[in-house]
Amino acid sequence: MSCYSGFAYMYDLLMKDVPYKAWADYIDRVLIQQLGENRKDRIVLDLACGTGNITLLLSQKGYDMIGVDASTDMLSQAQGKVTDEQILFLAQDMKELDLYGTVDAVICTCDSLNYILDEAELGAIFKRVKMFLNAGGVFIFDMNTEYKFKEVLGDKSFATKVEGAAYEWDNHFNADTGINKYHVLFMPDGGEPFEEVHYQRAYPIDVIYDLLREAEFSSINLQDGYSNVMPGDECVRIVFVATMQ
Repeated sequence: MSCYSGFAYMYDLLMKDVPYKAWADYIDRVLIQQLGENRKDRIVLDLACGTGNITLLLSQKGYDMIGVDASTDMLSQAQGKVTDEQILFLAQDMKELDLYGTVDAVICTCDSLNYILDEAELGAIFKRVKMFLNAGGVFIFDMNTEYKFKEVLGDKSFATKVEGAAYEWDNHFNADTGINKYHVLFMPDGGEPFEEVHYQRAYPIDVIYDLLREAEFSSINLQDGYSNVMPGDECVRIVFVATMQ
């Protein structure tokens, strides 16, 4: 995801409304339910960890955290937040995930898996995740839905101003391919504007189920966002919780 090379330095500024703490609390509850109360005995991988917001919050709860991201710029931002926490950050593409050992859980938040545009590649990532999970491990990830791409974002333009920066976002969703294109102009206060183009793909739920089954996950549950509510027709973010024996 080299498209994050410039965005890394503005990411937290523009994503400040994301409820990271609530997400981390949800993940913590699921991990306790699946793995037990002994957080300090559990190794958790944050896949596509970005600037490390969830990684840091879970580390502060007591988990032994590993953060993996393809963007060294993102990892630099993440590392700069670490104070007393012991977090291992690795620069790796999720398609080439290669750990030193196994972990108890893998998480992947902020619709990072929507950036995988090829179904076979997504399935291969699920299999790599499974390869590095201990028996009884859990895989928690979220994905943007087709409803969000088609009905909420669609072929629309957005302009947002926050303290320190602004951005203009032109969106296009191709219903035939399921590919969503974000063309974004970033305008940092006191800095040069820059542009980035991001692509994500909408996947039907049954496709995700099939790929997880092929990767030998034995139980798959889903929620509307980081909640305890089943997703409805207007769900914009689905959270999958997949476990293995």
